[in-house]
Amino acid sequence: MDLKERIDRIMRHPRTDLLIIGLICVSVALLVAEIGIDPSGRATTYLHVAGDVITGLFAFELLLRFYTAPRKNRFFRNYWVDIVAVLPLMRPLRFLRIVRLIRLHRVGILIHRRLMASSPTLAAGFGMQLMIFLTIGIVILVGGIAIHSFERDLPNGNFKSLGDALWWSFFTLVSLQPTLGEPKTEIGKVIMAFVVMGGLATVAVFTGVMSAVMIQRLKSGLEVTDVELDELRGHIVMCGWNRAAHLILQELQTDRGGRGQEVVVIAEFEELPEQELGKVDRTRVFFHKGDYTNMDVLERAGIRHASHAILLADKCKPRSDQDRDARTVLAALTIEKLNPKVFTCAQLLDRRNNVQLQSAGVENVVIDDEVSGSLIATSVRNRGLIGVITELLDVNVGNNLYKVPLPDNWAGRSCGEASRRLKDEHNAMLVALERKTDGRRKEDLRCETIVNPESALALEPGDELVLIARKPPALS
Repeated sequence: MDLKERIDRIMRHPRTDLLIIGLICVSVALLVAEIGIDPSGRATTYLHVAGDVITGLFAFELLLRFYTAPRKNRFFRNYWVDIVAVLPLMRPLRFLRIVRLIRLHRVGILIHRRLMASSPTLAAGFGMQLMIFLTIGIVILVGGIAIHSFERDLPNGNFKSLGDALWWSFFTLVSLQPTLGEPKTEIGKVIMAFVVMGGLATVAVFTGVMSAVMIQRLKSGLEVTDVELDELRGHIVMCGWNRAAHLILQELQTDRGGRGQEVVVIAEFEELPEQELGKVDRTRVFFHKGDYTNMDVLERAGIRHASHAILLADKCKPRSDQDRDARTVLAALTIEKLNPKVFTCAQLLDRRNNVQLQSAGVENVVIDDEVSGSLIATSVRNRGLIGVITELLDVNVGNNLYKVPLPDNWAGRSCGEASRRLKDEHNAMLVALERKTDGRRKEDLRCETIVNPESALALEPGDELVLIARKPPALS
């Protein structure tokens, strides 16, 4: 792991989020205390120094995030408020220190993210309310501090103390009209208009949120921001949607190896298929509306940091089978260019399009009609065999297929000896092995699959064993 990856992991750690939340709250408290006390006292100097130290820490944090950001222009788009908030380190821009208050919005985002990781149910019910109250608090603080800063020195002003100014801001926001006095200056009247408009917006938002919650609490599938998608690492990107998509999500979440993995679904949804998603754990699935053949859409879904990509024959819009396969091929070419290390599995409707996927470097290709046709023919030839195949493919039932790497000390042994040891020690059955093959062309650099290998065949370093077992065996 290089330096950039280590820094990135530290910046995404939950403890880092908690530290940032604490520093933002302390920074806001210092700002309120700095403005509320006598500017000529010694305490003001200490508050200035403490505020500058915390602002310096935020500047250092932004430098680290900029260093690890995969796309620099997106960094500026996501963190422009934080960048403005650190500018008061330069004395001529001291007046911008009030921007620190807007960073309370980031506190809400970080708290919601932590709640999603620990208690998705609590996050779903508490997240929106938290953001509303934080927005109200930001409007009250900005309005009160601003009116106090501009009118405290007026001989006949109504806002001599910060406390009076904050109470004025609160009652003005609630009553939607100036209360406890009116500002005397023109800039004060502009601030008053800002607070009143904030109150109108708050009432409208609160009413809309409550109406939406009462009508359908769990609809809309957790909208995600670019910041949240940028945080994903080692996730699965699913491109397209059809009748098999929700079953794939269920299987991935049931599988022991997929429970903790986030899935980003990219499709041109008119609306989310709520009925199909009834059994899917929505806390680990992010829906991103867009055209998955577009490079920018794939970038926003974090394809550069994804571990797997699934390409489905998309049925969101009416298209011919040839057009669906063409979109799959185009998306595969784009994905392999953006992230050559990703493991890609693609669904095709016509095998003739498989040549393009092989040249793109797609590891697995499933021909939909061929698979279903082979299963039906096999069940006719061998009555009852379909039950065996169904059990092997369903992770919820009995035995399943697993692929495990060959331990170093097993190299040189025969497949017969390995089969006996697997059966005796792990109650597992060796059905195939995958062996890397050499070649000059990219399509030749693939694994050779040897099904039912000969007993005398010697195992080689780098082989992977395909087993039937009730749980993944830990070979040693």
